[in-house]
Amino acid sequence: MKRQQTGLSLDAVSRIAAPGAPKRWTSPLSGALRRGRAWAPATKAAALFVLPAPLALAALAALIAGDLVEFGLSGGALASVWTAGALAWRGAVAEARYLLGEQPNLPRIPFKLLSATTTAGGATLAAFAGDHTAASALVFGGLGAAGHLAFFGRDLRPPRIRITTVDGVDAGAVRRQLEQAYGRLRRIESAALSLTVPEFRERLGRVTRIGRDVLAEIEHDPRDAVRARRFLNLYLESAEQIALEYARTNGRLREPQVEERFGRLLGEMERTFTEQHRRLTERDLLSLDVDMEVLDARLKQHGPE
Repeated sequence: MKRQQTGLSLDAVSRIAAPGAPKRWTSPLSGALRRGRAWAPATKAAALFVLPAPLALAALAALIAGDLVEFGLSGGALASVWTAGALAWRGAVAEARYLLGEQPNLPRIPFKLLSATTTAGGATLAAFAGDHTAASALVFGGLGAAGHLAFFGRDLRPPRIRITTVDGVDAGAVRRQLEQAYGRLRRIESAALSLTVPEFRERLGRVTRIGRDVLAEIEHDPRDAVRARRFLNLYLESAEQIALEYARTNGRLREPQVEERFGRLLGEMERTFTEQHRRLTERDLLSLDVDMEVLDARLKQHGPE
């Protein structure tokens, strides 16, 4: 299928409707709520900067009194918890951007786990500063780590891409293609939720679901990455650009002519994605049919007479 047949081009949405078209302003509430949910965990990091404030007073009092041991324990506890807050913030920000499609991959560093470990160290030092025994301090450290994990949760991990091993196929290259493709689908989903027209959100949702089905076929048979290279390198990229451009320029300011054009584009996207998925599944069925015929022929040739 040629590009001009699909209509997947930025020109189709970048051309603005003629002047004088009626406009109406609406609030993309669903998109705002989704962004709010994605960024909400980052605000929790503030607790790790506010709650240990008494440790700062304790460290100051110890310094004035000349108690360097107490100052070291209180100051170390404070520094540990504040470091945990910075790590938790960084991890939550990275996860929010990943969920919203603003960055393709999650960080390799488990920021939340490191933050929980640092929190445990801070709680242990704070317990020692309070003249607790070593056993009690370790209990406080464990409680600090458990409380941290309960409050912030574990590090978000991306869905595992399970590529079937096939001779002659570079699994690493296919994995990189799939990671990029899944990132594009997340960005399309993020753009869809910022739209004010329910029909467009639903249709983009269908497009991304079909896209995931195509990628699942490629995971099952990585040879399909070659057969679907136009889908991976052209159609999916164009669909992402169109969705993002429309969300950026027309997400709030609605123009009927542009909406009509975008609606037609969505229909072309859905047909293109569906056709790609159909071709891959039909090829799999054809391959299975050929394998069954070969097996049947071998059984007839070498079976008991």
